[in-house]
Amino acid sequence: MRLFLKLCAVAAFTCVSAGVASADTIQLGSYGTGDASMGDSNTAVDYDGYSATSTTPASGVGSTYTLASGALWQIPVVNSTWVGYAPTAGPVGTVNPAMGYYTFTTSFTAGSAGPYSGSLNIMADDTAEVFLNGNLLVSFGAQGSDARCADVAPNCVTVDTIPLTGLTLLGGSDANTFTFVVLQTGEGPTGGTGDPTGVDFSSLLSSVPEPSSLLLLATGMLGCAATIRRRYAPSGNL
Repeated sequence: MRLFLKLCAVAAFTCVSAGVASADTIQLGSYGTGDASMGDSNTAVDYDGYSATSTTPASGVGSTYTLASGALWQIPVVNSTWVGYAPTAGPVGTVNPAMGYYTFTTSFTAGSAGPYSGSLNIMADDTAEVFLNGNLLVSFGAQGSDARCADVAPNCVTVDTIPLTGLTLLGGSDANTFTFVVLQTGEGPTGGTGDPTGVDFSSLLSSVPEPSSLLLLATGMLGCAATIRRRYAPSGNL
């Protein structure tokens, strides 16, 4: 009987462990290089380069700068700031960025493979597409009249909230990467303050470790305990 009780106790503990398995939560947000006020440097955004014609993400890590939203952009989402490739890229003191595609990246560490669920909040000027580990999550918004930025989100006046479900992430330090390719569609007048460019995002991802394997083990142990009880109970050997 003692063996039976021990197996039942271990199985019960395993079931409880499966039920209360803690979640891995990842909070990400855009901010400029070295901006310690935003907390975890793991979520700082890097500037990876520019192309006049190609939407293929550039490669080459460089600094980013925190940008003021001014009167043209929506204020940044929670846990983030607007960022750009230069301190004068935003609507305050813009230096008329060239037309083309500006690539920004941020890398982060996941505590498990997942699956993860959560959301991504994104704004950009003029618009942007977003990749996670090379997989496209968000496409460019339609430009339309482009009086301020794209008419269709992602743009600079409306927070585009993208639900994320069933994400499998990579193990290892900074093994996962969000990539933002920001489209700039035109240049303002010489010496003017038009046509800013930048990106702002935040993301909260959460994962609960898969309990099915623990529950399977617990079920097996209970089965073994039941078998032992049936076999030995009549003889009194437990």
